[in-house]
Amino acid sequence: MTRWSLGVDLGTSFAAAAIATAQRVESLEVAGERRIPATVVLDESGRLVAGTLAQRMIGRGPDRSERNPKRYVGRRPMLLGGEPVTAQRALTALLELFVGEARSRFDGAAPASLVLTHPVAWSPAQRQVLLEVAEAVLPGRPVELIEEPVAAAVHYSHTHAADGIGGRDSVAVYDLGGGTFDTAVLAADGSGFSVVGSPGGDPEIGGETFDERVFHHFGAQLTRLAPEWWEQVSSNPDRRWQAAAAALLTEARLAKEALSDHEDAVQYVPGADTDVRITRAEFDALVGEDVRRTTRLLAQSIEGSGRDPRDLRGIFLTGGGSRIPLVREALRAQYDGLVRTSPDPKTVVALGAARWAQRTLTARPLAAPRKLGAGAMPVLATDVVDAQAANGAIYTWSAGAGGHQVRKLDRGGRVERELAMSRVTGWAIAEDLVLVAERREQVLRVHALSPELIIRSTTDLLTAHDPVLLAQGGHGWVFLRGPSTGPVDNTVGLPWGETGDLQVVVIRPAASFTPVNATPRPLGSTATWFINEDGARRRLLDPAMPTSVPPAALGDGRSAAVVLGKITRRRTGLRSSTIVPSQVVGTVDAEGQLTVVAEQQDTTGLWVHQALERDGWFLSTNSGLETFTGPDRSLFVERPRAGAARWVATANRVYGVVQDSLVPNRGLSLHMYDERAPRGLGTYPGLLGNLVSVDRAEAARIRVDGDLLWLGAQLGEGVSQVLVVNGARVEQVAAAEGWLEPVGQGFALHAPDTAPGDSRTTPASLVRLPG
Repeated sequence: MTRWSLGVDLGTSFAAAAIATAQRVESLEVAGERRIPATVVLDESGRLVAGTLAQRMIGRGPDRSERNPKRYVGRRPMLLGGEPVTAQRALTALLELFVGEARSRFDGAAPASLVLTHPVAWSPAQRQVLLEVAEAVLPGRPVELIEEPVAAAVHYSHTHAADGIGGRDSVAVYDLGGGTFDTAVLAADGSGFSVVGSPGGDPEIGGETFDERVFHHFGAQLTRLAPEWWEQVSSNPDRRWQAAAAALLTEARLAKEALSDHEDAVQYVPGADTDVRITRAEFDALVGEDVRRTTRLLAQSIEGSGRDPRDLRGIFLTGGGSRIPLVREALRAQYDGLVRTSPDPKTVVALGAARWAQRTLTARPLAAPRKLGAGAMPVLATDVVDAQAANGAIYTWSAGAGGHQVRKLDRGGRVERELAMSRVTGWAIAEDLVLVAERREQVLRVHALSPELIIRSTTDLLTAHDPVLLAQGGHGWVFLRGPSTGPVDNTVGLPWGETGDLQVVVIRPAASFTPVNATPRPLGSTATWFINEDGARRRLLDPAMPTSVPPAALGDGRSAAVVLGKITRRRTGLRSSTIVPSQVVGTVDAEGQLTVVAEQQDTTGLWVHQALERDGWFLSTNSGLETFTGPDRSLFVERPRAGAARWVATANRVYGVVQDSLVPNRGLSLHMYDERAPRGLGTYPGLLGNLVSVDRAEAARIRVDGDLLWLGAQLGEGVSQVLVVNGARVEQVAAAEGWLEPVGQGFALHAPDTAPGDSRTTPASLVRLPG
């Protein structure tokens, strides 16, 4: 059976959808129409009717109708016939029309994925409404949300492929829809587009506003031609006259649309038994000031993005209002040669959403999900919390009824050595050193072990915080949050975060059978900012803030990179002060000495979240992935507005891993570093784990094995896959129901009852991957 996906634009006044298969993308017609009114009507039986049928029913019950249910997203329910109806319920009725029509074309099969579009300015709470709508219509199906201008840019970049949009090219989107006007500047990032700068727009300018202007233009004529009839239409609240007003408004819309192709439009008004007329010149006079305002708003968005109009590769027009000749004339006069249009701009966003959904259909064919069983993925160990492949063996950290165990297994699964621990809170494994942190009430005991798991030294630390352990080149580092660490929030003038200090203990393996009490070396004060998901949890680092991030091995075998986010109170008056954020980027050597590489204040607006050194610096910043070689600094891939990006280095290559959305966890794209331009390697539904989580159970499932990069990724509903990246080639090694994450060297951890996503909190089985 043909696999297919669906892209839907639930617009303010009209909604549209498109179907994607691996071979094509095409608009979806419902009752012969490519776009349907967004109107909903609650009929006398309590049934919610949507679309074209609802539009026809408005006259029978104006008080039971709503033309623009999308405006109620994030607001109180609408009242239809005195009954409250939520935006979720209204949009669900609209989406059901598209899904039902599309499924009928594929023998009732559900789509492989659904992509819904939304305005750029929508909050997480508003986007959550769309996710709830999708779950109500297609429970359990993969759903992705993308911004409306991004969808428009995706479609235009396909239909104008000759323009060669890619790399770091920028485009602008001018969206004059039925209910609102929106504009945005976007940058191509190798896998799609992301909004740069501040989007603009005006919620009071749109096709409906223009319809009302034409409506009143006709009213002025009817005052002379049919005064008594017009008096009733314009003032009488009875259902008969409200229906007549709705019919005249429809004639006004039809006249507006006719003026896109003709110099005048004449409409017959049945109730008044007369004709009304409008010329294109009269229409231009009615809407001219609004059109001029839209061009000014577009210019402001381009200026705010830091782009020069001459550097844009195109200005993409979408929305039915973009067909108005005056709009195209005004834009072409200001941006000659850049304006790109579509024969049917009303469906551009839906087609772009479908093209976005098509990615999962056109990717390299994947193996069918493999259930764990004999001959497929043999089980080597159970109750495994974590595992790593190193030194020609497999190391496991397991949980049991009596505590935890650290084991070394040969490649056949035979236990070579086992150490019993009370409760392990972290570990790090290198070629010649294994570090294990064991919690014993308030004491953190850090063991330095040989690769054969022989204890070489033990260090006791008095701390309530769990550590970050690093090991490389025979050196070990234990990074700790100091005792002053505590949460802060907006009540003290700070974002949702945590302040404190960072300390380090350097581990020097030596024969010592008596625990040594070490004194941590202070590295400096820290301030960490989190995404405030629910006013309770602090787990996801805010990619837009000057935050402290967990230390990481620098890659030179001798030192670790640290990024400290700081805050300083600066007095601005006798009784007032302001909080100034700053950031320190540095390295910690084998002696625990901090060397400051860069220190920046909030005036720079550029915050570092990762530093990697490979014949030059590779930085992950709030802008995206950047390279810094000598005096040259350049942006490699932009960070998605709601996502994150990180560098990963193997023995000989550097890759960029981009997560499209952090909350919810969606979208994964891979890039290989090329000095000339990013080399996109593929896009996938999502990553196992999260790139910015500080919770160990939510760490991104990425492993480096020599020159190979292993990733655990989401594949579909309840299915995970293991990908291996070798140069520019990405291959699927295995897929399985539940959670399947790579260990490296042909091994994985499998938890069939854990759904793929952010976190795996239960133990898993160590399995051997097929092949």
